[in-house]
Amino acid sequence: MAFTKSISAFFRSRGPLAALALLLVLRTVPTLPAEAVSPVKGAPPTVQGTVTDPLGAPVYNAQVNLVTLNGIILGVRTFTDGRGHYVLSTTKPGRFIVRVVATGFDVTSSKEIYMSPSHPAFANVTMQFGQLEQHVTVTANGLSTPQEQTGASTTVIDQSLYPHTTEIQDTLRLVTGLQLVSTGQRGAATSLFEMGGNSNAAAVLLDGVPINDIGGAVNFAYIASNGISREEIYRGPDSALYGADASAGVVALTTTRGTTAKPLLQYAIDGGNFGTYHQEASLGGTHKALDYFGDFARIDTSNSYPNSTFHNASSVANLGYAINPHTQLRATLHRTAAATGEPNAILFYGIPDVQYLKEHDLYGSAVINDQQSPKVDLMAQYGLVRLRSLNTDPGPVGVLVNNPNNFNCYDNAGNPGAPEYLGLPVTIRGANGTSASGQAFYSCQNQSYPGTDGILTNRDFFYGQTNYKISPQLVIFGAFRYESERGYTAYDYFPQSATRGNFDYIVQTSGNFSNRFYYSAGADLPNYSVFGFQPAPHATAAYYLARPTAEGFLTGTKMRFNYSQGILEPTIAEQRGSIYNVLGGLPNGQQLIAQNKITPVGAQLARTYEAGIDQHMIGTRALLHAGYYRNQFSNQIEFVDAPALLQLGVPTPVEQVIANTSFGAYINSLNFSAQGLETSADYRVTNRLFVRGGYTLLNANVQRSFSSDNSAPSYNPAYPNTPIGAYSPLVGQRPFLRAPHSGFTVVTYARLRWYAQMAGTFVGRRDSSTFLTDANGGTTLLLPNRNLVPAYQDVRFTANYRINRHIAAYTVMDNLLSQHYQEQIGYPSLPFNFRSGLQLAWGGDSVR
Repeated sequence: MAFTKSISAFFRSRGPLAALALLLVLRTVPTLPAEAVSPVKGAPPTVQGTVTDPLGAPVYNAQVNLVTLNGIILGVRTFTDGRGHYVLSTTKPGRFIVRVVATGFDVTSSKEIYMSPSHPAFANVTMQFGQLEQHVTVTANGLSTPQEQTGASTTVIDQSLYPHTTEIQDTLRLVTGLQLVSTGQRGAATSLFEMGGNSNAAAVLLDGVPINDIGGAVNFAYIASNGISREEIYRGPDSALYGADASAGVVALTTTRGTTAKPLLQYAIDGGNFGTYHQEASLGGTHKALDYFGDFARIDTSNSYPNSTFHNASSVANLGYAINPHTQLRATLHRTAAATGEPNAILFYGIPDVQYLKEHDLYGSAVINDQQSPKVDLMAQYGLVRLRSLNTDPGPVGVLVNNPNNFNCYDNAGNPGAPEYLGLPVTIRGANGTSASGQAFYSCQNQSYPGTDGILTNRDFFYGQTNYKISPQLVIFGAFRYESERGYTAYDYFPQSATRGNFDYIVQTSGNFSNRFYYSAGADLPNYSVFGFQPAPHATAAYYLARPTAEGFLTGTKMRFNYSQGILEPTIAEQRGSIYNVLGGLPNGQQLIAQNKITPVGAQLARTYEAGIDQHMIGTRALLHAGYYRNQFSNQIEFVDAPALLQLGVPTPVEQVIANTSFGAYINSLNFSAQGLETSADYRVTNRLFVRGGYTLLNANVQRSFSSDNSAPSYNPAYPNTPIGAYSPLVGQRPFLRAPHSGFTVVTYARLRWYAQMAGTFVGRRDSSTFLTDANGGTTLLLPNRNLVPAYQDVRFTANYRINRHIAAYTVMDNLLSQHYQEQIGYPSLPFNFRSGLQLAWGGDSVR
């Protein structure tokens, strides 16, 4: 503990540049001897590496060739030795791919490498059993690891298998354990609930840089899919590797790279109903040591309701440069400029609101990778996040009513009954069979217009990592992360700001025994500005009862186990509205803090236990994945009214001050659990027909809460015996918007010139609230929370036909059944909608 504090103090005083200097010092330390070919002046470009099977065992006598980027197999080859090692040379420097052929495996290729005489390149190749594509995961333990060797539950999505999507949420909906909820149609605010956690509990990484807002929030409606090549999803908390945002899981996105020897220019244009218009243009390729890729896409739509127009323009750039075969530089940049109308819950009001939101976001990354030898990797990265969001309310909407009996609006003297705006008369029906009729309160006549609120967030990030491969069975890993966070929220009302400096010190070891038992174990030892030191360990293990083979019905059985913990920072509002900060702003606040030993708001905690089995079948054509998980989310933050603070042990003098200033405070008093089953299946029926599917059972329960709803639940007179949580779930009930049952299916059929894909998402009923008050300020428009939101099914169909090498025609049809569903009650989703268009391509490589 003392060591951690001293290290933290050193970096806090000297900043992230000190960490960079330390990494550069490590770069100069001589590495231990490795099986490497030393550079010789005038020597030919050389590549070396090890060929293993999916479980890490060396493959003997495999044929190794060099292939150019346009598919030409060079006339140089070699064979692996008894340790799976190979060395291969060529006559000219350039970019190549290592191609390996071995009995019992598919022909397998490495990632693209750069070769020059200055230093040997390294390319390890993990062979694949046929039929099912086997992916490499990074999120499981911070290192590139075949999924077969991990004990964590991960999914890797190749974005090229789901073309013509416009947002990454389209493919995230096809992953077990994830539920996305949109408050309306295209462009409406969209939240991710992973493994039963809250909507701010999943870390989203773009090229390794966390792009969450301070406190974890992410709006997935604005994260476009253009320029994204890969999505990797880790299910369960893992702050041991990814810091304070990863308290329920991780979504890692990777930017597309240029890979063709000749420049490849692509352009797509399409249009559809509801005034939808979409364009995308990209240019990518390689030139000697340089690779480059740029992409721009824009979508415009009117949606199906007034004031719900949306546009999103997304720009992407990716530049990579190989200083030499073992040192790579890469810089990526993503920019989003979006705007959307906000009609609000139109099914509750009958009149669309006139508010609108503008979003301008920037994400950047600069990284250097250095592989001194096959045993040592070094990496240093700088990342930036700039979030700019502004919501504008230009004026009132609704029916102006002079109702002296209302308790919604107060005059300047503090008397109730001031004129108010109401919605039209509506009838609200819940999926639980309940209903209510009336007019919902919209706003007060004496409210100031126009009104604005929003966020301005700056995050700068430095990360340094090194790993040392002691042997093929043991790797040690160390990393350091520093984040500078500056944020400002609510431009007009109650402006709040925060400045934070957070440090993470990460250690981990991973390895295997006999290429049958695999493990990783590590911890994050953080020091955060708000809550200080809060360690987060993790450990995973996998054991093969039977090794997978290319033949047989049941061909590989893996048992897996995962234990991990997560932490979550407070938002700016939660920090500023805590007891500590409220008192700190008062003249006698520091005295009250010291006398009553008041501390800042603490870290929100998460813990998971997961056990499962993965079963290969029919050779390796099918894979069944099943697991049981139990997540505990404790010490979560909620707003507690002043009187309830006494129940939490807050001293009476402090409670009285809070009651007279802020009427309540944010405090760590909420606990809830989430457990269930997660299952999926992948099956390549034939070489042209591929099927995926998954189902998640979630049993979530609020165990402890002191919110105003739990202190004094609401009651609708029509349902007098049913307590209702107007704004938050009640103890003993489910957290809002997390369905007990959810699933997906994907069927893809592909031929040489065309393919078709049918994908469906299925979500059961969920608990929620209407969040409404009636014309008098009463509860007659509140409905019981249980199963309030209807179940829904969303089916999408995509088809593509390649007319020739340069032209392809495609169509995308969403909500094929034209269901009038609501992901959040009151907010209708789009009915049947489609886009059709052409994709054009010029240049690139002609594969031989």
